[in-house]
Amino acid sequence: MSVPSNEMNQKRTLWQWISFITPYVYSTGIVLIIGWMLSAAIINGIDTVKHHSWKAFFLPTNSHADGESWVNTVAYAIIDSNLNNIIFRGIFLLIIWVLLFLMIPVAFTRLKRFKLFNFEFEVEDKEQAAIQTVEINGGKAKLMAYLTSDDAAGKLFDFLEGTVINYQEALMYFLDEIQAGYHQHFNASFSYIVHKDDNLPPQIEELADESRETGEAVLRNKTDNENLLKKNYLVYYFYFENHTFITVLSSYQHQFDIFDKYLIELLHNIINKNVENIEYMVALTSEDNEEDLA
Repeated sequence: MSVPSNEMNQKRTLWQWISFITPYVYSTGIVLIIGWMLSAAIINGIDTVKHHSWKAFFLPTNSHADGESWVNTVAYAIIDSNLNNIIFRGIFLLIIWVLLFLMIPVAFTRLKRFKLFNFEFEVEDKEQAAIQTVEINGGKAKLMAYLTSDDAAGKLFDFLEGTVINYQEALMYFLDEIQAGYHQHFNASFSYIVHKDDNLPPQIEELADESRETGEAVLRNKTDNENLLKKNYLVYYFYFENHTFITVLSSYQHQFDIFDKYLIELLHNIINKNVENIEYMVALTSEDNEEDLA
């Protein structure tokens, strides 16, 4: 059984799909060209043996006049050879194919530095990337400060049902706020779901077991973040009032880091602490009111 989840529509743009597919198209084209060269060479060899016997491989005939220069003789020998034509045509196609992808900007999206002869090109702006990293980490630090503030603690009263706070709804409320903040300020999207049992997908079960053993959130990012068919995961296994909860964050593009790990741990710990304090305070207040009425 799982509590309601929030599956954000993580849109993958056309350029992201093109960037993802391009290496496969590039590799497939090279394989096809080389495959064509090998197939054509084999067919040419079979045809040569069938019509001219094996001697044609070692003693090619020369039908040109003896008075021609050695340059013409060499040139005619190269041009007249079907095998040479296949090789040269294949090399020409390979050069065109490689140059085509070098001229497409998408081919450079994964490169940090490109060097051609004595020319070197920097694709990534290191200073801009460093500034962006600082801004993102600063924003996450502000989220942590908000979670520990009195305003965040006061929000829990909205989920008070009698003398008990609905923990699941409170947790989802703050996860929704974090999700919206990531999307708005960091241009990072993720989905989440909170499991209440151990019936987990295989890729999540291993992370949940590790989180249960360590008592910390566990993150696992893709080796290739450009792979749009796999996800990055952040999993946290925790207890609340003898109940087990497993919070799972997933994203196609956002790579979770140590700040995300601490943020999720802080969120659960703060909610647990504030819920206990508020419920205890409400219980004491209720007892005082009952005594006054008596």
